Amino acid sequence: MGIPLDPVESFSTLVLSLNASLVDEDPWRPFLLELSAQVDAKHGTLVLVPSDAGGRGTVITPTSTPQEIQEYIDRYLLIDPFVHLPEGQVVALYEYIGQAALENVPDYKQWFGGIDASHILGVDLRLASGFEARLRLSRAPGGTAFTQPERRWVEKILPHLRQALEIYQRLELSRSERAVMIDAVEQFAVGTVLLDSAFGVLKINEVAASILAEADGLALTDGRILLPDADADRQFRAVLAEVRGAPAGSRKLFAVERPSGRGDVMVIAQPVPTPGFMHAGAVPAVALLITDPARKRRIDGPTLCRQFALTPTEGAIAAALANGASVGEAAQELGIADNTVRAHLRSIFSKLGVNRQLQLVHLIHTSFPETLTAG
Repeated sequence: MGIPLDPVESFSTLVLSLNASLVDEDPWRPFLLELSAQVDAKHGTLVLVPSDAGGRGTVITPTSTPQEIQEYIDRYLLIDPFVHLPEGQVVALYEYIGQAALENVPDYKQWFGGIDASHILGVDLRLASGFEARLRLSRAPGGTAFTQPERRWVEKILPHLRQALEIYQRLELSRSERAVMIDAVEQFAVGTVLLDSAFGVLKINEVAASILAEADGLALTDGRILLPDADADRQFRAVLAEVRGAPAGSRKLFAVERPSGRGDVMVIAQPVPTPGFMHAGAVPAVALLITDPARKRRIDGPTLCRQFALTPTEGAIAAALANGASVGEAAQELGIADNTVRAHLRSIFSKLGVNRQLQLVHLIHTSFPETLTAG
């Protein structure tokens, strides 16, 4: 390939693809495809290795099938000789090892055949946290070696790639923390709604959606939360307006009377701090926390699966028993035989280290807050 005909435009496109990778549903795919095209590589691969992964990591190769990637991870990743490269230096495979020495590497032929390449260019980036990223570019079999201009082209993108990796690591940490917080909120049966500055609904969790679907005191209509009583609705909007301009940490409690006569739905409204330049448009301005004291609390099967590493059937059985069902009622609820429930119970007892059904129910109820399900 050599130097692109329009280096500035090509490099700009490459940086744009790298930035897009941070928010793409398939992370790093746009960047790897664009870089591979610009240096005429058949495959572009990024291996992301956490500091505590023991050499294993996530392999991203958009031009390979999931089956091919899994085979590489299972059979070749840990015997790959093209690792531990000098940090931040672009190195060719034959320079790093040498063809003669490479042929003496155990399982070399299987490994080399597995990656389907004749020439490989690589660079390892290690972040301060211990996180490691391995970028590999490989020619198709029978291809020529990477040229010096192509290598310099890869070197030019490395500072941007390093910065993108650091941002990506922070984003993933933030996503993980947010997922834990969301799961905790839902386990405590709290409905959450995010409103924009005009009080339109931006995001809503399952608990809030279930409460609003009943339309008993408040409902979701045309993307807005409305109260059926006109006076109450005006008071509710006044609270939202007050909270929208309030300092961070402010909260307002609003009780919503229900036409059915059931207990009031309690709504806490609080501002969502955002930078000044983001106040307009579809960004969160107000958060609502909604609780319904009258709703029935139930243990959720999928939560038990996550908490105790149970199978879906085991989780459903354990949840049914924790919610007060007998073995026979659990069998009827799940459409299986009593003996099948008892067989799964033995497996559950073994996994959780208990001997009786009473112990199982006690363990579940004391291990985490009960989750709320509609019904």
